[in-house]
Amino acid sequence: MPDSWTPLIIGAVIVGVVLYGFSKTAMPVAGVFAGPLLAAALGVTEAAGLMVPLLVLGDLFGLAYYRQHADWTLLRRLVPGVLAGFVITALLFAFLSTQTLGRIVGLLILGSVLLELWRRWQERQGAVLGPMTSWTGIAFFGTLAGMTTMAANAGGAAMSLYLVKMRVPMLAFMGTSVWFFTILNVIKVPIVVGLGFLTPETLLADLWLSPLIVLGAFLGVFTFRRMNEKVFTYTALALSGLVSIWLVIHG
Repeated sequence: MPDSWTPLIIGAVIVGVVLYGFSKTAMPVAGVFAGPLLAAALGVTEAAGLMVPLLVLGDLFGLAYYRQHADWTLLRRLVPGVLAGFVITALLFAFLSTQTLGRIVGLLILGSVLLELWRRWQERQGAVLGPMTSWTGIAFFGTLAGMTTMAANAGGAAMSLYLVKMRVPMLAFMGTSVWFFTILNVIKVPIVVGLGFLTPETLLADLWLSPLIVLGAFLGVFTFRRMNEKVFTYTALALSGLVSIWLVIHG
């Protein structure tokens, strides 16, 4: 935790935590922007220790609203690729810096966004393309989700692109996504505990910040209920594109 909580740090933490809560009930990829904000304000390890319990709390709100809408077939298809992405990223860390890996996955996400926009343009011209069905494509997005989660904490962008390409309805999008990230965040809990990132001071800060996660979650529900399918899909693509550009520039 910071030695002194300046107004700038407090403001950054408030925005980041609310954004995480919002992402759990409105737009999963929005949470990707909170990670760098909190890391810059608190430091990477402090932000990791602080956020995992709050993310699990946010996941509980997401499950409360969307758990019954998950498409478990889509999740099961994604698992082998995610595991492969974990392994590939762990191996690449031996040869590449975190910044370089971040730029690589940024380029992959950007390419995927542009390809999806091109596919949707083709559909508007009369082409019948439909959801992604190839196992290679599914494996690619699973691997990309695993890599982005490990290398850049940007799994929301890859997962959003996968679900957009599968042409799932909004509720299935949220239900599938919230289960995916709930499982990942629960797995992270013993890891951050083992690394010593969770301390009494961190847990006390979590207690004080938990109302902000709740606020963000309710803002997300309010926003989600006022979006239609088209706005939801193109917002997900736009935010994924912004994430990819940020990763390409900053790593």
